[in-house]
Amino acid sequence: MEAENVVLENDEMFSINKDGEFCDIAGNLLTIEANTIEELTEYYEKMIEKIAEIKLEEGKSNPPPFKFLKGKLIIDEKGTNIGIHATNDKEMKKVINVLEKYYSCSLKKLEFTYMKRKEVKKGEGYYLQGLEYNELYLKSPSFLLKCSIQDKEKIHELLDVKKRSDKWLWFPERLEQTKHYVKGNIKNEYPIFIISKGRFHRNKKYQPPKTAQYLESINVDYKIVVEPQEVDEYAKSISKNKIITLPDEYLNKNQGSIPVRNFVHHYNIDKEETAYWILDDNINDYYWVDNNERYKVRDAFAFKFVEDLMNNYDNVYLAGHQYKMFCPPTDYRNVIQQNGRVFSSILIRTDTPSLNDEADIWRGRYNEDVDLSLRLLKQGLPTILSIVLSADKERTGGSGGNEEIYVEDNNHSGVEKSNSLLEHHADCIDIVERYGRTHHKIKTEMFENNKYIRSNDFTENKYNIIYK
Repeated sequence: MEAENVVLENDEMFSINKDGEFCDIAGNLLTIEANTIEELTEYYEKMIEKIAEIKLEEGKSNPPPFKFLKGKLIIDEKGTNIGIHATNDKEMKKVINVLEKYYSCSLKKLEFTYMKRKEVKKGEGYYLQGLEYNELYLKSPSFLLKCSIQDKEKIHELLDVKKRSDKWLWFPERLEQTKHYVKGNIKNEYPIFIISKGRFHRNKKYQPPKTAQYLESINVDYKIVVEPQEVDEYAKSISKNKIITLPDEYLNKNQGSIPVRNFVHHYNIDKEETAYWILDDNINDYYWVDNNERYKVRDAFAFKFVEDLMNNYDNVYLAGHQYKMFCPPTDYRNVIQQNGRVFSSILIRTDTPSLNDEADIWRGRYNEDVDLSLRLLKQGLPTILSIVLSADKERTGGSGGNEEIYVEDNNHSGVEKSNSLLEHHADCIDIVERYGRTHHKIKTEMFENNKYIRSNDFTENKYNIIYK
């Protein structure tokens, strides 16, 4: 191939003929004059880089047709992304040198991204700000590389770094996290209930479901509600005084977890509780985010934090934790998400507006948490979802009590789940296809004006958090 009018930084021009020989722009073989070997080598390398750039621009080079986007390099359109991070610019230069040799190209066009301090919106929960940046992260360049699995393996090998994920790579090593746990040294205010079915046995032995294991590990009291035929099975790993047997009138309704949720609500009304927690049984841990790191929460601070948020507002009936997967530690976000759906780790007031004379608040068969959130939001009642303190929940379905109804939903297709919401909330959701399944998408803009009413004893809670 020929590349005409290639220009070096000093405005000298050259081309390359079909045999790959350097020529002047008239096509005559080019003689390179230099005073030293070093000078000749430098000049030659510049010409090679320029030819590589021209080849890339024309899309005719031997390597794949690269695409340079802001902060992203696409090698293989059919590949998957991996985040390439380096601890500083000097280390990133080493990474680029390796990639240029591997792909036989110049990557001078590649732009890196750097973490920036994001301005936090003032609003409810703003007083809880105080999260720190790890200054080293602000100096760490990154970019996304879209390539094949084989390329990812080879890049790890060439950089001589241990592979920890297909989704990210740090060179030479990830910034060191010196502390891993956080404690608030406070107790939760409201009782905690786990609803569970079929999760008393795991890894060929009897053991509590994940949520119960977490609460046991941090010495926080709870009750677990199970069906009568499984009480003895759960009692093999959980103290019987923590087990509540679901009454017969709530059994065999073919409504998934709806009946047991309504039972827990009635139970707390009878106990004259102001509010209570209702947790799914597959929560591994809770995490606090600060200093661009995640810290496991080792006491009831995981719950008291959200309780204090709810207590500060007279019209918040529903609060909870966002999922860990949606709260990356490198993002600097607001402490809370306002007026969104609350799921899996839920704090509920017992005076929540009910559906009927029996004081039920749960209905349907699928997406009961989304239904409850939307019913409240449509009444102008705001919700609170903690972002800075999140729940690490396992995938929905699996071997749990709802597995049967998920299988009936065309084997987890999501169609029935989404249609169940359309029945009552067609005005505020859209149906979309994501991750190979049918999902719902809430029109959150409809609820942006739901206002929080501060209680008379509103308190700007500050916590003596201890990092270990």
